Amino acid sequence: MTLRSFGRAVPIHMHMLSLVGYECAEADMRPATTGNSRKNAMREGRHSLVRTTGIDFGYDVAAWRDFLKDRGKEFGYKHPYAFASVDRAVQCAMNDPSVIAALAELAKSG
Repeated sequence: MTLRSFGRAVPIHMHMLSLVGYECAEADMRPATTGNSRKNAMREGRHSLVRTTGIDFGYDVAAWRDFLKDRGKEFGYKHPYAFASVDRAVQCAMNDPSVIAALAELAKSG
C-alpha cells in the first residue's frame, strides 16, 4: 500500500507504525491525535505484530524493532520500499515522552 508520508509500505511497516501510535488517515498513517485513539492504534499494532510473527514482545518497541530488523527478510520489515522512512518514524516515536507514557500505561494494564 502506498502511504503519502512513507511510500510503498508492506503490512509489517504499518503494524510497527500502529504500535507507536500512528493511525490510518486518508491513504496515509499519521500520529493519532487523541490519547484514546493513540492507545487503540497501539493495541491494534501489537495484536497485528503478534498475529504476523507468532511472538509477543508486548509494548516494548525496541524489542520489536530489533527482532524485525534481525529477521528482516522473513517478515519484510527491512523491505526497501518504505523501510528507511518507517524506521525513522519508529525511532523518533521511541523518544517521544507522550508515546513512551502511553506504551508504559498499556504495558501495566496488560
